[in-house]
Amino acid sequence: MTSDSRWSFAALAVVFALLLWSLAFACYIAPGVATGQQREQDTVYLLTTVALGFALSCGFCGVVTGLLRRVSERWRMGLAAALLVALILVHATIDLMMIEHYLKAKVVLPDGARVSGQGLLFLNNLLMLSPVYLMYAVGLGFGLSMRAVHERERRLAAALAEAQTAQLAALRLQINPHFLFNSLNAVMSLVGSGRNRDAEVVVSRLAEFFRATLASEPNAMASLEDELDVVGAYLEIEAARFGERLRVDIELPDGLAGASVPHFLLQPLVENAIKHGVAPSKRPVTLTVSAAAPNGRLRLVVADDGAGGAPGTAGEGVGLRNVAGRLTAHYGADAAVRAERLPRGFRVELDLPLAFVSEGR
Repeated sequence: MTSDSRWSFAALAVVFALLLWSLAFACYIAPGVATGQQREQDTVYLLTTVALGFALSCGFCGVVTGLLRRVSERWRMGLAAALLVALILVHATIDLMMIEHYLKAKVVLPDGARVSGQGLLFLNNLLMLSPVYLMYAVGLGFGLSMRAVHERERRLAAALAEAQTAQLAALRLQINPHFLFNSLNAVMSLVGSGRNRDAEVVVSRLAEFFRATLASEPNAMASLEDELDVVGAYLEIEAARFGERLRVDIELPDGLAGASVPHFLLQPLVENAIKHGVAPSKRPVTLTVSAAAPNGRLRLVVADDGAGGAPGTAGEGVGLRNVAGRLTAHYGADAAVRAERLPRGFRVELDLPLAFVSEGR
């Protein structure tokens, strides 16, 4: 979230605490005012305890929001509850000290009573303070839940915008006259050499590739199997251009066929490998696309043993920035892109959460 949105939430939490403790003060002072027995020192005491409650509530808000960023989800609720109980006990103890030393109030109980007068005052403090703190905790929890919903919606909107940008960029490249010229020239070469069957395959794959490009929703998720089918269609078209110079190795373990990935996530990486790895090389180049699931994560790798990648520092290319942006929009900090120039070729590794497309998709 931006600093502005964080400040807005903090401001709302402070205002809520102020209103809540102001209401508590009105409830605390009402009986004395109604009966005409409210003393000046009683009013000062109540103002002091309400101010203390307001300060402790604001501190509780700051600590709890910090816990959300630093503590795993399974511990957050328990730690927040423990902190709330500790806060109530501290406040009740300070109140007891003020009652005894400032108001000079004492409770005299009959001999044999099971609780002391001090204990009874402490229990009374707990009964007065606990409802206010609990209402504040409930309101704070509701606010944090709403903030989480807003954050998910913001990230979904960002993912949609990134996906739309990526798809439009892919479309511009794919209908580029140079791309079409190379594809059609490859078909003409196959027909001219009597390889009509191969030409039919290339035309079929070209139509499949454009159909998949135009039919997909901008923010669609696809199964890894479908994503690799599109990549395969594109590489078959390029294979017609490069012939024996392009060798393709696509590795998809059976258990990962249904893994969920953003549609056309791998396409810019494969295009980079063709443009910067295969095209400049005079020797055969192997382009590998592989998937694995180490430690419950999805790892996708696009690598080639060609010319060594685009000029400049690894990771600066438009295609890599595009892929990194889409991963950030979809998964936040829970995904990463690692690119490295090899002695022979270039390698890009994507690390993202492992999830599977819903049944029936």
